[in-house]
Amino acid sequence: MSFYQDFFKKQKILKKFIIVCQHLLHSDPTAEYVRKSLDSRLSRESQSCWRFGYFPTDNQLKTLTSLIPKSDLEALGFCYPKFVAGGVRPHGHFSQHNLIMPFTDAFGNIVAVLGRSLLSEEERVEQKLQKYKYSTGCQKDLYVYGLDVAKPFILEKDCVIGVEGQFDCIALHEHGIQNAVAFGWANASKYQLFQVARYTNNIILMFDNDKAGMTGKQRLKTRYVNKINIKTISPPEGFKDIDEFFRDSKDTKYINYVIDKIKSLS
Repeated sequence: MSFYQDFFKKQKILKKFIIVCQHLLHSDPTAEYVRKSLDSRLSRESQSCWRFGYFPTDNQLKTLTSLIPKSDLEALGFCYPKFVAGGVRPHGHFSQHNLIMPFTDAFGNIVAVLGRSLLSEEERVEQKLQKYKYSTGCQKDLYVYGLDVAKPFILEKDCVIGVEGQFDCIALHEHGIQNAVAFGWANASKYQLFQVARYTNNIILMFDNDKAGMTGKQRLKTRYVNKINIKTISPPEGFKDIDEFFRDSKDTKYINYVIDKIKSLS
């Protein structure tokens, strides 16, 4: 099989996987807690646009394998045998990170899947779980989340707003700031910046209000001062990131002021 045949075959399986997980999110009874969490943060329109889905826990994997061949899931590394006391049982790669979303390149091809745990920080620490989990082999430093969706708006405005988290990016789009993308961390790589620079040389970084975010913005601005026009702004004081601000602020006038301010910069 040629490289292109293999690529298109994998894309076909990945797209089916995402569609099935979207279906499970809104139909499977065991996904209720994921639905409630997502509904509290995003509109159903945004959930559909960004193709959120539900990945079942290990004891509910048959729900998934009844809709997608197990061999396809194994080929993607989404399902594999796990050795436990008394034998072997099927294990899902995202069985503890049940909220999943596709991670696409600038052309809309699915390059990875990202799973998110909905456990509290205390529960994750106790179980030694990371908040996010990428599909096996994903090189997140090579891609920019949301670039395929934001690309026409970046070209129109000749400017991009770069944030850390995927939900920050989506929150900006929900509030009419559609030239936003997410790097996935504060340590954005040169590959990510150069991908964005293919569409504009004007980048506004709005990383989290923490040490990593502040350090990351300054590092990028200093390193690429002669290559890219980088400006930096911060989420409103008192909030960790822009998503938290939109969710928790009760001051409608201030929210609209912040939206207008961000739009004026880009």
